[in-house]
Amino acid sequence: MKLTVKDMTCNHCVAKIQKALLVSGIQSKIDLADKSVTILKDSDVEAAKAAIKNAGYTLS
Repeated sequence: MKLTVKDMTCNHCVAKIQKALLVSGIQSKIDLADKSVTILKDSDVEAAKAAIKNAGYTLS
């Protein structure tokens, strides 16, 4: 599932989100160009949303 993180603006943001997801055991692909985070397992989507929000970012 693809999530949009509208306030992900730089590589530091990407690293922070990636770390939050990895700590939660969630595998993802992050694309800064279109501000998206693709969650590889559908069962991880809710946990990923929580991890991204806890890292300080907003999902749109």
